[in-house]
Amino acid sequence: MLDSVLSTLHPVLRLLGWIALVAALVVLAGGLLPLAPEFLHEQLDASFGATLHFGAATGAPLISTFGPLGFVFYPIYFPATFAWLFGLRAALAAATGWALGWLGYAAWDSPWGGAVAILVCAPFLAVEDVWLLTLPLLAALFELPRRRPPLTLQWALGAAIGLAALIKFTVLTAAVLVFVPLTAAELWQRRRLPAVVVAALVAIAIGWAATGHGVGAAVRYVDWSVRDIAAGYSSGMQLPANRELTIAALAVSTVVFAAGVALAWWRRRRRMWRIALVLAGTLGLLFRTGFVRADVHVYITCYGLLVIAALLALLAGPRPLAVLCGAALTALLPGWLWWKAERTAGPPTLYFPITPPLAALRNVLDAPVRLRADTLARGQARAVATIRGANPLPPLPGGVDVYSYAQAVLLAHDVDFRPRPVFQSYMAYTPRLAQANAAFLLDSRAPEWILFRVEPIDRGMPSLDDAASWPLLLTRYRFERSLAHFALLQRRAVPLTWALAPLGLVETTTNTRVAVPAGVVWARIDLHDTFADRALRTLFTGPLVYLDLIRRDGRAQGFRLVPALARDGFLLSPPIENTLQFTQFASAGVPPGDASEVVSLLVRLDRMLEVEPEARPVSVEFFQVTIR
Repeated sequence: MLDSVLSTLHPVLRLLGWIALVAALVVLAGGLLPLAPEFLHEQLDASFGATLHFGAATGAPLISTFGPLGFVFYPIYFPATFAWLFGLRAALAAATGWALGWLGYAAWDSPWGGAVAILVCAPFLAVEDVWLLTLPLLAALFELPRRRPPLTLQWALGAAIGLAALIKFTVLTAAVLVFVPLTAAELWQRRRLPAVVVAALVAIAIGWAATGHGVGAAVRYVDWSVRDIAAGYSSGMQLPANRELTIAALAVSTVVFAAGVALAWWRRRRRMWRIALVLAGTLGLLFRTGFVRADVHVYITCYGLLVIAALLALLAGPRPLAVLCGAALTALLPGWLWWKAERTAGPPTLYFPITPPLAALRNVLDAPVRLRADTLARGQARAVATIRGANPLPPLPGGVDVYSYAQAVLLAHDVDFRPRPVFQSYMAYTPRLAQANAAFLLDSRAPEWILFRVEPIDRGMPSLDDAASWPLLLTRYRFERSLAHFALLQRRAVPLTWALAPLGLVETTTNTRVAVPAGVVWARIDLHDTFADRALRTLFTGPLVYLDLIRRDGRAQGFRLVPALARDGFLLSPPIENTLQFTQFASAGVPPGDASEVVSLLVRLDRMLEVEPEARPVSVEFFQVTIR
């Protein structure tokens, strides 16, 4: 009797499963497609993303961790790129949905498995970093079901991974971490390249050429990314990590890794080693992405672990015990880490919010109205009017750039925007990046006008932002007037000269106070790293470095120091803390008051994971600045 009832219900349940799978794909589309695009506004990340769109539209040579398709990362409405944004995201979303749906279907031999896979992952994949960093992992997870994926799916996923690798360098890194073990195994066993790898390489080549870039540009992109951006990020953009949360993330990552290896051993013993390598690489990259800059970025790690744990649980099969154990593993480990992150970093409301299924469905239902040409045009006009109202600009004939990160102000006005290569000043966190911006000011393409505003992030030393450009800003440009929240600088017909006269070298250690000479002083501070420091920074991050200053009037203040930039040199005294002080200094060429001069400094290392660092040798070289 029971068998008869189940036999009767099976076709109905299967039909309902297909309906659920289609609904899940709609939910995924609602989270991954730019159905509710953002409009231009002045916030730092929004200005960053809008500049990437501008670069893609105009071909401006920009240096960042983002590649030629970097604008796809930011769902911003930019008229010249929006069609490409929508089309490329749709292609990536289609491949992602197909891969997730097939994994779930193959694991459960039912469309219900595909629906569950997509519905569980979709809210977290709506966070771009999580989506793009876990996308290459799907190619390795194809190894775990009992059947092989269709060749067309392998090609589609490979092409999607190739396009994603052109969006951000960390995605290219994730792809390499996945593809190297898979390729090595396939070459060893079958003497051929995996279809997914071939498709990815073809997509990278076509995508790179289609964006108008040549082989030389590819070499430069990899060179900048490896030598400066990836290497410098861990000391230039780091934020301290909470010890308890860091240990919890490592523990959860270890358990998820062990679960994946156990599943691979059970399903594919001969292929277990490649799955282990891929999981280790992906989990390590997710951890580093979330815990170098350990603020709300930790949610990238949390969400990535949730997606991976959920997929591993799903791939264990539809047995009730396996489903219950997988659900418990996902809820008690990555879910517990999420709870700890909320206690430490606060809820992800502004940055990295998930997109629940109902919100994704609303995006889909509202899309016909939101994506109408007149609706988009009105939204863009309102955003531009708001920025122009808050930042009115006079006619500025000739090229214009803006320091430090308010590019949206220029994008909202009808000006000849000429961004420097490293277009937001805090991003120039290695000497070579800073020198690229300085060289731009010496080039024939240098802007006629500069909107300058002192606005460091993370309590940074203000003069370290584009430190190498400050001598050029003070000699090749003159202060014209204050304008809204900026100092308006105009290029001089005859530049002034900038000279440095040595004042002495002091060999000291961290936590030791050093006297600073009087006057306008340029300094080079060389914090001598140990081998352990360099190794830790390569794998994860090092301790934060601070510069404590004592002024002539007795005031004490601490600033964040980027060691690589400090070693190259920066304006130490007077310490320019705001735009008004910069304009006073630029106009008079002398400190804005003797009381602001620095009389002593101290370099100190912050505790890392509640461990007190040992003293390090420090070399401090002083120079007298002369501007004529």
